[in-house]
Amino acid sequence: MVISRQISGKIRSARYLVEAFLLPFYFLLPWLRWGEHPLIRLDIPGRKFYLLGNIFTPQEGFYLHLFLIGMGLSLFFFTTLIGRVWCGWACPQTVFTDLFDLIGRTVLGSKYGKKDAPLFGKVLVHKLWILVSILGALAWVSYFADPYEMISDIRSASFFAAPPTWIYFVLFFTMTLYLDMAFVREQFCKYACPYARFQTVMMDADSVNVTYDYKRGEPRRKAGTQVGDCTACNLCLVVCPTGIDIREGVNVGCIACGKCVDACTKTMGKEGKKTLIGYMSENQANQPGAKIRWIRPRSIVYGVLLFGVAIVSSVLLYNRVPLYANVLPDRIIQPMEIPGGIVRNFYNAQILNMTFQNRNLNVSVEESTLHSPVRILLGGTEVPSISIQQNSSQDFRIILEAEIKEEDLRKTSHQITLKVGDAENKNYVLKKTIPFRIPIQDRN
Repeated sequence: MVISRQISGKIRSARYLVEAFLLPFYFLLPWLRWGEHPLIRLDIPGRKFYLLGNIFTPQEGFYLHLFLIGMGLSLFFFTTLIGRVWCGWACPQTVFTDLFDLIGRTVLGSKYGKKDAPLFGKVLVHKLWILVSILGALAWVSYFADPYEMISDIRSASFFAAPPTWIYFVLFFTMTLYLDMAFVREQFCKYACPYARFQTVMMDADSVNVTYDYKRGEPRRKAGTQVGDCTACNLCLVVCPTGIDIREGVNVGCIACGKCVDACTKTMGKEGKKTLIGYMSENQANQPGAKIRWIRPRSIVYGVLLFGVAIVSSVLLYNRVPLYANVLPDRIIQPMEIPGGIVRNFYNAQILNMTFQNRNLNVSVEESTLHSPVRILLGGTEVPSISIQQNSSQDFRIILEAEIKEEDLRKTSHQITLKVGDAENKNYVLKKTIPFRIPIQDRN
């Protein structure tokens, strides 16, 4: 594991500001409420996702698909333009590495990362790391379980006698975070992170990334003889959190954190020269004074696809009705004819109210291919209405009956469109098309 040397500079200060926002955001977000409900939570046992006062269910899985496609295209688009900015500035691996390093340097000072560090200090550092790992694991699990209920469980007298399920996940993620930060770190970035594996495919000569100006820097100073501007101080190497040498070119281990930029800026400043390492494209390093081509075929393709996904997602969300209805023909009771030439069809229905308001829903026939009116019996009554509590579902039976005309016998099945809606909210309406089948004896 690499313990990089501390360095100060403009980029390091800017990253501290970003991390000062990201860490509280990560730890506090699960505690925030939208009214009396979670701002964000993935309730796996309840099969619901809460986000900004909305409830999403597995039946709306296409939103997840669009989200994942959008995240993938965002990754491609921004990597093409500005390289691995995510890795160096916002990735949890990088942010937590800086947090753990801050703890280590606060306790051990200049001895942090060295073999001759005092044993007591090392033990204290690892204890603090474990504590932070526990807090980090609790925060992560809070995105899936109610943090207020977790606190209540901890205060409960039966916590140790009958521990809740979430405690096992906290223990697992605590161990994972601690082992990662204490023993793995840069090895994950180099060998396990898929982003690092395919970054070279997404980047080109015009992508902005941490780059070494080899034309000015090479050949490096050697034995007191200097031809290029590089003094061979190797400070860029010792401050790198992944232990790579940026002077060797674009490397899979480079996370674009900019620590080598601050290091080279400080060294070159003593020489009265401009830094050799900076955020620039490969073309700018090869051709000093060249401008970055932000608009190019690759960025256009990624940008258009990302914009298209954003438009489709926005339209779907704008027109979304937080109501789910599943109406299926009864598999046990087949369509039947009753006296008077009337045919009955039986259906099992489930309606899910995906809002935080109680709803009184009316069920009516919107369209029908039958030549006679369709009558609805809902839940065994002739009143086609149902009351559903907030954030809940209800199962009931629907019976449709209609007098069959001679023209209706030409088809074995007809289409009926049901309209389910709240009388008090015209926008809370859902339409469902179901089959209405004619019994075999009637067709004969």
